[in-house]
Amino acid sequence: MNALCKEAKIEKAEELLYDMISSGIDPDIRSYNTLMHGYSKLGCWKDTLRIFKDMIDRGFQPNVVTYGSMMYSVCKQGQTKEGEKLLDLMVKGGIKPDKVSYQILLLGHATDGTLDDVMSVLDRMQVDHIAQPDYETYTYLIKALAKNKRVNEAICVLKRMKRDGVKPDLATWSPIPKLLLEMERVDDARDIMDKMTSGETND
Repeated sequence: MNALCKEAKIEKAEELLYDMISSGIDPDIRSYNTLMHGYSKLGCWKDTLRIFKDMIDRGFQPNVVTYGSMMYSVCKQGQTKEGEKLLDLMVKGGIKPDKVSYQILLLGHATDGTLDDVMSVLDRMQVDHIAQPDYETYTYLIKALAKNKRVNEAICVLKRMKRDGVKPDLATWSPIPKLLLEMERVDDARDIMDKMTSGETND
């Protein structure tokens, strides 16, 4: 089933799951998670939700992977606020989010949210003491913001990264001057490069 989902043959994977059920073979939570993950990657949020509801109806309890697929699916549709509601629901259900849970929300907000939305998720990571924003999280977020041409927000996140004591490297900050040059903001690009290559950590 996992191989079929990786090949985007998601309908075949679902057919296999329900053939197993019809044959009296009980699937496990991993089978449902695999199918939901496949649909979420394709942006098929309605199918992701359908599988989720069927899983619940059959007595399975969702886990962090299940919710991750649901969150990814709605965030990919530009509904990151709904993704935050799913995170709240997960926590209320006694399921501990992981770093990926927060990264999904950050990616969503990097695409269609505000800087306040991004900072709010980073704040929540720190307050919840579940998954502190680390090098991977900040680098992932800055690259996502730069990809979406949101250079000012990327610069703000870079500044916060340094304030939080997380050290950026070339892989982290290089997308920013590259984008600034594309925008013909040559002086700003030079300023960022000078500060980063000199090891300056102040704003």
